[in-house]
Amino acid sequence: MKKLGVIVLLLVGLGVFAFAEEYTFYIVSHGGPGDPFWGVVMKGMQDAAAFLNKATDDVINATYFGPEVYSVTKLVDMLNSAIAARPDGIAATITDPAAVDEPLRRAIDLGIPVIAINVPDPRPAEERIPYLFYVGGDEYLSGVRAAERMLSVKKPTRAVVTIHEVGHIGLEMRAQGFIEVMTEAGVPAEKLATGLDPTQAIEILRGYFSRNPDTDAIFTLGSIDSAYVIQFLKEQDLAGKVMLGCFDVSEDVVKAIEDGIALFTISQQQYLQGYMPIIWLYLYNKYGFLPANDILTGPGFVDASNVHLVVELVKQGYW
Repeated sequence: MKKLGVIVLLLVGLGVFAFAEEYTFYIVSHGGPGDPFWGVVMKGMQDAAAFLNKATDDVINATYFGPEVYSVTKLVDMLNSAIAARPDGIAATITDPAAVDEPLRRAIDLGIPVIAINVPDPRPAEERIPYLFYVGGDEYLSGVRAAERMLSVKKPTRAVVTIHEVGHIGLEMRAQGFIEVMTEAGVPAEKLATGLDPTQAIEILRGYFSRNPDTDAIFTLGSIDSAYVIQFLKEQDLAGKVMLGCFDVSEDVVKAIEDGIALFTISQQQYLQGYMPIIWLYLYNKYGFLPANDILTGPGFVDASNVHLVVELVKQGYW
C-alpha cells in the first residue's frame, strides 16, 4: 500500500518539508506482452505512470501481469499474486467472470480498488463483481457494427467468424453481435475455432473453405487471428475476393487495409485501456475522484478513409 516519504526542498535557504506518497498499481490481463495488442496496453500503463511521476511529487509504480499463452488458470494465479502484494489498485480483465469472481471480490473486501478493463462482467447488476467502473470497448456493439459495415458494402453469401480464444467472454460477445446481425439479414454465419497457432489455424481455414466454398466474408476477433487470416487469403489467392473485417489495430492489419485486402478494422483504442486505469486509480486514491460512468474506448473504425492517420502511430505503439 502507499508509503510516505519526506522530500526536503531548500528554497532561498529555507527548509520546507513536502510529503510525497508512493502508490503501487497492477494491471492483470489474460493477454501476455508477446501479443501486439497487449504491448500497446502496457505502453499506455507505462506512459501514465511516467506522466504522474513527472507531474506530481508522488511515486507511481505500475506492473503488468499477463500469461504468455491464454490461460484462465494463470490469470487467476496472477491476480492472487497481485492481491498478495496489497497494492493501491488493480485493473483486471473479466475474461471469465466465474473464475475471477472470488479473487476480485476478495481484493475489494481488502480495500483494494478494482477497475475492469477490456472485458467487463456481463452478468446482471446483482451478480456482477462490484468494481469501480469499466474502461474498454462495447464488445457486443462492436460485432453488430462490423456486420452492419459489411452489409452496407455487399450482402455476403456466407460469413464466418474466426475465434482464437474460445470461451473468452469478450470475443464471444463480438462474435454474437456479428452473427445475430448477419443471421437477421439472411446470411448464414458461424464461429470457427482457429486457435493461437498460425500453422494449425491456416489448415483449419483451408478445411473450412473446402467444405464451404461459398464463404465470401470473414470477421476476425483480434490481431492474432487477423494476421493468419490475411496470410491465408494471400496464399489461397482470395485477397480482395473475400470480404475481410478485422478487430484491433496492428501493422499487419494496417497494411492489409492499405492494400485493399481488409475492408476495415475495429479499434478499441487499447492504449487508453492501459493509460486511463492508472490515472484514475491515482486520482481515486489521492482525491476520491471517480468518473460518472464506464469509459468506453470503442468501437471505432479504421478503414481506407483514415488509415493514413494511424500508420506512424502504430509503429510508435499507440494503436
